[in-house]
Amino acid sequence: MDLMFNWPGPPVQVIGTGMEPGVLGHAARAALAQAELIMGAAAHLAAFPELTAEKRPYPSPMNGLWDVLRANAGRSIALLASGDPLFFGIGTTLLQHLLPEHLVFHPHVSSIQAAFARLGRPWHQAQFVSLHGRPLASLRAALQSNRLYALLTDRDRSPLAIARVLVETGFGESDLWVAEELGSAKERFRHFRATELAEVATEFSPLNVVILETRGPGGVLPEFPGIPDPWFSTGAEPGKGLLSKREVRLTILSLLAPRAGEIGWDVGAGCGGVAVEWARWNPYGAVYAVECHPDRLEHLGINRERFGVVANLHIVAGRAPEALTGLPDPHAVFIGGSSGNLRDLLDMVWTRLRPGARLVASAVTEDSRVELHSFAGDRAAEWTELSIARGERLAGQRVMRPSLPVLLMKLEKRA
Repeated sequence: MDLMFNWPGPPVQVIGTGMEPGVLGHAARAALAQAELIMGAAAHLAAFPELTAEKRPYPSPMNGLWDVLRANAGRSIALLASGDPLFFGIGTTLLQHLLPEHLVFHPHVSSIQAAFARLGRPWHQAQFVSLHGRPLASLRAALQSNRLYALLTDRDRSPLAIARVLVETGFGESDLWVAEELGSAKERFRHFRATELAEVATEFSPLNVVILETRGPGGVLPEFPGIPDPWFSTGAEPGKGLLSKREVRLTILSLLAPRAGEIGWDVGAGCGGVAVEWARWNPYGAVYAVECHPDRLEHLGINRERFGVVANLHIVAGRAPEALTGLPDPHAVFIGGSSGNLRDLLDMVWTRLRPGARLVASAVTEDSRVELHSFAGDRAAEWTELSIARGERLAGQRVMRPSLPVLLMKLEKRA
């Protein structure tokens, strides 16, 4: 979306209302009194019957808001929101269109802040996760042992659904506090153990937030890089199938050196070993996993859901290099499979890399090794060869079973 740099009217006033909507600070009150157009949810608008300005409910879907603002750009506009508009609120949407100097924010106490006040515990160390309108599986990407979380919910991502995820992931002993209808006559603040809540059908107001403290053995979701191979779905014996081995995977990720805000490609992603770890440990980057085989795509999707990387791992079904055409230019690329088309793929990827980007490619067969060396030529490449052997039992004795050596090439595209 394009920013509207020449907003013709006065700044849009974005006013957060608290648990008592009519109780506002002086600046927020003045902004409302001067507004010619006031927009908000029905409950927000009803809280200010004394105001005579034109009132409109927010459009549904919400992406129609920009059309309304643009049509009324010369007027004084006030937008009503709940709590702090810049905390998982309307502020993020507005800043996609307007510059900060075209907006004035009047924050109020957020529902999360009020919930922690009810609990009587500090909230500065909590991790905030919004499940509102987002897949429930995204919670799996955040869960770790002995951590404090604040969760924004909706009808489908309810406290009951959250409790069931906790039980599934080994955190059944976790404590949940559910704050409902904060500030109203119907307010409730209740405590539950995840195992108990998951087994009993309990009704909650749709207007709720959840505070969560994880307890229990866990061990179902990874908390440190190096996911065990058997945890991945491959359709084969656990730990087998088309999956980069853990030791190789970690070396690949260290060579890629992902950074927040970057775009990455995993070309020939297989069942998603590299792509899943890449997306999980770099949640503020985007990873595009390109794969053409239907069976591998199925398991790639299962692993994406299993490890909760539904927000930043994008599956691209197709054969490279054709499938790469519509993707944004990358900051880092891993080529793990090429279907015999490695040299053409390397040439195409190299042209698409941004200045300063990293390219890592692997080779197992002698033919693909020759292609890597030929492509690197006189470029300053970094070469790593990994020979992995793992302990197995043979006739009651321990033996070290070697895997095929893997050659890794890393190149950086200078500006």
